[in-house]
Amino acid sequence: MNKKWKVGITVLVGLTVLSGGLLFFVFAKVGAFFDETYEPIDVPRVKEEKSETAPEDKIHILLMGVDERPDDKGRPDVMMVMEIDPKSDSTKVVSLPRDTKVSIPGRDESTKLNHTYTYGGTSLTVQTVQQLLDVKIDYYAKVNMNGFEEVIEEVGELTIDNELDFSFDGYHFAKGELTLSPDEALAYVRMRKQDPMGDEGRNERQRKVIKASVDKLLKQNDYGKILELLDTVSPYLQWNIQEKDLKELYSHYSHAMKQIQSSELPGEGKLAEDGLWYFIAEDPEEIFADAESETNS
Repeated sequence: MNKKWKVGITVLVGLTVLSGGLLFFVFAKVGAFFDETYEPIDVPRVKEEKSETAPEDKIHILLMGVDERPDDKGRPDVMMVMEIDPKSDSTKVVSLPRDTKVSIPGRDESTKLNHTYTYGGTSLTVQTVQQLLDVKIDYYAKVNMNGFEEVIEEVGELTIDNELDFSFDGYHFAKGELTLSPDEALAYVRMRKQDPMGDEGRNERQRKVIKASVDKLLKQNDYGKILELLDTVSPYLQWNIQEKDLKELYSHYSHAMKQIQSSELPGEGKLAEDGLWYFIAEDPEEIFADAESETNS
């Protein structure tokens, strides 16, 4: 299977988190969507937590794109963690390389981050990310990317500002403002080898498609279109977000979602003694560290 699903994860981000009031309105009208997609998990926390989340507390959301098929559990090839901070009125999105070397919680062994899903599904993956970043994951959202290109077909043409001239899959992408068909958008984010920034460059193009997808949906203000997208998304989506959770996100966190900073987990790739290639993260527990707490310590 080719990697058309790479764009699908960008639509997931837009649909689940970034769209604010419009999606709040739609989801509130479609309770069945939550019944079909809600999948709770039991995960030990890495830190002691308050009995209730205060409105000013940061929250963290793990987003995963998994290529699952019948009789094949699959592995997440796209993972991002969002930190929404109402105090600083901002949101940080950090991409986690799938080859990141991690210790498996409860086991005396290490592996690649996306392998943890094979060992223990969503629950073990969430535990591993919590341990890696030293944060509490409040919510997760997982998309089965097999066949998810249907979502891109429904979103339609996207306008983006392209900074790299390249050709891929029979399409040429010149520098400047481009209007991309669904097939062109899929090709636009799949290219990696021609990009001097490698995976980082491809992730940046994915983020451009995130913004273009969300902007288009919000500008259209078309509730009927959103409802059609919900029907398309629901067979592929699982998350531990309920209607009441979305109401809280909208009430206390929607403003912070308007200021988004995207980045990659710092580190570098290395060939290990076991002959496998790993991404070695540099101080991953610092990526979401509270700068104010550090200053006052």
